[in-house]
Amino acid sequence: MPLYRLLYRSDVHLVGTEAGIRQQIAEIVHASEIRNASDDLTGALLHTRGVFIQALEGPLPAIETTFERICCDLRHRRVELLEFVQAEERVFGEWSMAGIRADRTIQKLFPQLDAREEPFLEPASAQATIGLMRALLLAGSREGASPRVSAAPAS
Repeated sequence: MPLYRLLYRSDVHLVGTEAGIRQQIAEIVHASEIRNASDDLTGALLHTRGVFIQALEGPLPAIETTFERICCDLRHRRVELLEFVQAEERVFGEWSMAGIRADRTIQKLFPQLDAREEPFLEPASAQATIGLMRALLLAGSREGASPRVSAAPAS
């Protein structure tokens, strides 16, 4: 069965304290881990500065169903599809869903960015974004993520 990868961004629409929002995102990641494992999906959810960026990998029907559910989820605003392609292999094969909280790591990598100001950043290519997400995961910016648990081996 062919493998597909989808990448999107959306504005986070969660209400609460910073700690409450982190908890809500951890719950989203946990629920996604369980559902994705049963649907043979892998991926990562990056949240930083009020934005979600998520990569999903797997069979076409599961990706379509999941993305439709995301587009209808009121916790997302202005969902924008960045890439939808057939993939040779999984980039996030170790995780049914990994949560990436990158604010601290991004500040370490780019100290010139002041967290209180809205930075001007050029849009990155989908491939560069996916590479950055994987690098952040491997650098230890995971939040509430555990290795993939599934009966089906990663492709």
